[in-house]
Amino acid sequence: MRLAFSTLGCPNWELGQIAEAARSLGYDGIELRAVGGDLDLLERREFKPEALATTHQWLVDLHISVCCVDSSCTFDSPDADERLKQVEVAVRHSELAAALGAPLIRVFPDKVQAGATRVETRNNIAACLREVAERAPAEVRVGLETHGDFARGEGAAEIVRLAEHANVALIWDVANSLAAGDSIEEAARAVSPYLAHVHLRDARAVEGSEHWLPVLAGRGQVSFAATVGALQKLNYDGYISFEWEKYWHPEIEEPEVALPDFIRAMSSTL
Repeated sequence: MRLAFSTLGCPNWELGQIAEAARSLGYDGIELRAVGGDLDLLERREFKPEALATTHQWLVDLHISVCCVDSSCTFDSPDADERLKQVEVAVRHSELAAALGAPLIRVFPDKVQAGATRVETRNNIAACLREVAERAPAEVRVGLETHGDFARGEGAAEIVRLAEHANVALIWDVANSLAAGDSIEEAARAVSPYLAHVHLRDARAVEGSEHWLPVLAGRGQVSFAATVGALQKLNYDGYISFEWEKYWHPEIEEPEVALPDFIRAMSSTL
């Protein structure tokens, strides 16, 4: 298993600082989410078509691998036109991923909207995933994160099964699944047929909130040892990506603290 970090954890850093941190701390890759305060990677100058080849070569020269390109795309809208817009954005992210040598993009399921049923929502999401995968470059998979109303492993896996496309996969966000009621073992079994990528952070429940608060390793309710053990049983050899949600929780520790903390915790676990 290899270690990466999501740039959601250092949302205001520019790409140069991100790459230097990965090199100096011993991460094997980076997962692109926020750069220079922007969540919309498609609007960043270094990811514009005219700059992409240069950016990619610069990363190659630094021996920095991009393991995943994260979008904000969701396919839960009851409105077919809105879902199509989301598909278009996801396809553009897949093209960005291909240009950077990344094998995966991240998309969300996400919520069962008012007036819709869970089955309808699930089927719409599956259809959108299939369309994105059909239009994406062949070397890029579409990773559905365990998130929102489909954060439990079984619910997310059912969507991927319904998509019926070899390039549709799952991103297991361990904390999300636990917050939704899974155990680590239950979620691991459910996602195993489709698992392409793992998001890991320690976190703890917050009274009155469906979302858990990220905390430094060993201070919350997410066992890194149990997660790694479950992944080893699956013979998983992909990335474990540290998703420190600094962008959404500015009050938590700075990346200068959190990024080395994760490396230390995982070095004693792997």
